[in-house]
Amino acid sequence: MTSAGAERQCLEGLIQDHLRRYPGFGPEDLAKLLYQGVMGMDHLLGDRERFLKELWREWESLEPVSLTGEVSLERIHPSGPTARLNLRPLKAAGVALAEIGPLLADQPSQKGELAELRRLWDEVLALAHSGRMPFTSGELCPLSEAILAGGHLPGHSIRYRELNRPAYRLVHDVTDPAMRGVLARAGLASDLP
Repeated sequence: MTSAGAERQCLEGLIQDHLRRYPGFGPEDLAKLLYQGVMGMDHLLGDRERFLKELWREWESLEPVSLTGEVSLERIHPSGPTARLNLRPLKAAGVALAEIGPLLADQPSQKGELAELRRLWDEVLALAHSGRMPFTSGELCPLSEAILAGGHLPGHSIRYRELNRPAYRLVHDVTDPAMRGVLARAGLASDLP
C-alpha cells in the first residue's frame, strides 16, 4: 500500500471511529475534528489566565459521570499525536484540575499548516465521492470554503451538542510524558491512543 493509501485508510478509520462513538456526528463535526487535529487549540493558548478560568468554570459545571462510551483521551488526527481530552471521565476518575489544567495551558503551540488541512479535506472529499462515508460531497463542499479559505474554526452541530454534550480540551502531543503520567496515575492508561 502506498503512503497516500495508508493515510487515507487511517483517515477513514478515524472518521468511522467517531461515527460509531458519537450519535449525531455530522459534516460540521467532521470538519471540526479535522480542523482541531491539524490546527490544535492555539487560539485558546494565548491568554493563560483566561484559559484556566474557562476550564475551571466548565470543570465545576460537569457531573463526574462519564457518558456511555466516553473515553478520557481520543485521537483526532489520522497519524499525528493530537487528541481530545474529555473532561467528564477525568473528573470521574478523580483527576485534580490543579494537576491537569497547567499541563493543558502550558503546552506548546500546535502551529498547524493550512496546507495539511487542505490535503486531509481533499481526502475526505475523495472518500465521500467514493461512497466510503455517510456524507456526500454536496454536504461537505459548503464547509470547504469556510474552513480552508481563512482557517475558520467550525463549531459542532446542534444535534451533536445535544446528544453528546462535548466537554474537552485538546492535547497537542499525547506522547508527552507528563500527560501520560497524569492519565496513568488516574487509572486511565488504557484510554491512551
